[in-house]
This record gives sequence, C-alpha cells and structure tokens, in this order.
Amino acid sequence: MNDCRYICRSLRESQADFSAMVRSLLNRYQPKNVPVRLVFFGDVTDNVRYREELDIIRKEADIHFGDKLPVISYVAQKPLDGSGLVMEAHELKILQGETVEYKSLWTNFYITVTSSHVKHLFLGGVMSDNLDESFSVQSYNVFDIVEKILQIENMPVHSIVRQWNYIEQITAFDGEHQHYQDFNDARSFFYNYSQWPEGYPAATGIGMACGGIVVDINAVYADDASIKIDAIDNGWQVAAHAYSQNVLFGEKDPRFQSKTTPKFERAKRVKQENYEIVYVSGTAAIRGEESLLEVGIEKQTQATIENIDYLISEENIRRQGISFFGSSYRLKSCRVYLKDISLMENARVIVEKLYSDVESIYLLADVCRDELLIEIEGIASV
Repeated sequence: MNDCRYICRSLRESQADFSAMVRSLLNRYQPKNVPVRLVFFGDVTDNVRYREELDIIRKEADIHFGDKLPVISYVAQKPLDGSGLVMEAHELKILQGETVEYKSLWTNFYITVTSSHVKHLFLGGVMSDNLDESFSVQSYNVFDIVEKILQIENMPVHSIVRQWNYIEQITAFDGEHQHYQDFNDARSFFYNYSQWPEGYPAATGIGMACGGIVVDINAVYADDASIKIDAIDNGWQVAAHAYSQNVLFGEKDPRFQSKTTPKFERAKRVKQENYEIVYVSGTAAIRGEESLLEVGIEKQTQATIENIDYLISEENIRRQGISFFGSSYRLKSCRVYLKDISLMENARVIVEKLYSDVESIYLLADVCRDELLIEIEGIASV
C-alpha cells in the first residue's frame, strides 16, 4: 500500500508586517505535489481588519501562483507557538490520467481533478458577502454557494467527504439563537437534498474570533467502483448526528420541529487505487454524548487522543464490518485547538509524547461546547 496521496504540511512566520509575513510564507513554500488548498491562521479579532488581511492574502497568492491558484482560506485563530502567521498547505499527488482545472464562481475559486470516472473537488474560503448579517442568514448563503458549485460540476451533495466549518464565537448567542445551532440547522437543511448512502462527511465545527461563517470542502465522486468510501463511527461515542436534544442549545430554526444535530461522521475513509486517506473529524473529550467534566486539560487531552486512536484502530474499523486492507492507520498531521492560551504547555506535553511524529499546529479557538478545553482533528493514512 502506498502512502497517503493527500498531504498536509505547515509553515510558520514570526511576527512582522502582515503583507511581509504572507509573502515570506509563499516564497518559502516549495510544493512537492499540486497545492490544492492553503489555510492561513492569524491573530485578528475584528471583521474590518479580517477583510483587509484576507484581501492581502488573496492578492499575494494570486501574484505568486498566477492561473494555478490553490483555494484560499483565512481563519481568525491565533497561533499558539508564538508565530505571527501560520500557513497549512494541502497537496494532492496527481495520478496518471487525471486533469487539474482551476475554476471560479463569482469570487469563489475551486479546483477539480478529473479522470475518466472520478472527480475530486476542492473548494475553500466560502463565506457570506455581509458579515453583519445573522449567523443563520450567513450559513444559508454559504451553503447556497456550495450547492451551485456542486451543481455546475454535476456532483451530488453526498459527494462531500470532508468539511471544515469555522464559526465566529461558536458558542455565543444572539438573543435565543446560538451561532453553532443556527449553523447546524442550515447545514441540515442543505444536507436534506441527499440520501448520504456512504454517511455524512467527516467535519470540524470550530470557533474563530471573527469572520462570520467560513466553509472549506473536499468532495469526490465516481460513476463506477474506482473509489471506495466508508464512514467510520466510534464505538465509544454517540454519533454526532444522533445526539439527543439534551446536548443541543439555542432556539431552533422555524423550518424544523426541533433543533437539528451536527451532521458529520467521526471519520471518513477514501480509497482510490493503492492510496487511502482517513479524514479524522474534530474530536474532543466526549464519551457517549457527554463531555468529560471538571477533569482538567491533561485528562481531556488524554481522552481526546484515546478517542482518535480507538476510532482509527483495526478493532473499531472491523467492528463496523468495514474491510481492513492490512495496515494500521496513524495520524500524519493534526490541528490542536485550545480554548485558552494557558492550556498550551500542558496539552502540548501530552500531544508531543503520544504523537511525536505527527506534524501539529496549535491554535486558539472556542470548541463547540463551553466545557470542552481542547479539540483535535487530523489526517491519517497507512
């Protein structure tokens, strides 16, 4: 079995003028495969400055890449390693017979990688034009854009295999409406267009300081058996899409009879030819559907990593009747989201001990429940 064809690596830049940091990251970046996504993480706390810095990133990336521009996202999360700006680069190994095309709809750029029977789509930085609108309106606007692009590419909604959802002040309320619940209701409305025969996408729903709603998507669709896709559940956790109303907060969307659940799987495996990738969703210290309470950052970090390790273990995968192709899975890269700067050192000691060979980014972000201190996501392969 070959290594993962979808590769993530990160570059860091020390504090400097913002434009200079962006140019330095781009100039230092030496892709080994086709770059399909660049995600920038920076310490910005108001929407005016966020828009200005996003425009700088887009301008510099356009100059640097020309007509082969990766999709660009800017996430308002402070890097916790002292960096002024972090750039995470996602690259794809192009297989024989595949064609790469760079496309756009309005101001939304995306990439397709197509062979005779398979299409991959990479879409990023999808956001509403007006960050002053309600989070419900922004969420519906974002999914309208995603829907139109999928329709243009003749890809069904259920072809989405990985989704990143960045939500400003994720657990905050506007009146009776929680930002995260409003987003989940809009996502549920959008997902209702599809039957999801291979399960929902792997996903992360994480907070950011500003920026409204930003969504990144990887999708893949085949008209034959070229692609094998499996949803991976975790026997230690209730599936997020099966949560009870007890762990959902805020007023429901009037389109629904009750608050809708977060529609994602704990992980999603994609196999094409001899390549496999496992997208590990944002994972926290939850057992069943309940958070581990009053145990501190050390135990929450330990429990989170235990959840991930069991999730991608041979035991858990075989338990679900999923074919296992003979090699264990291991995280190759991860993001560690922490609720407070003070948690950084205690969490990092544990992460680096247990994931010593995993490339990690540490970021300041609210997690989807107030009591959760840490969340980890990643990409695994054989």
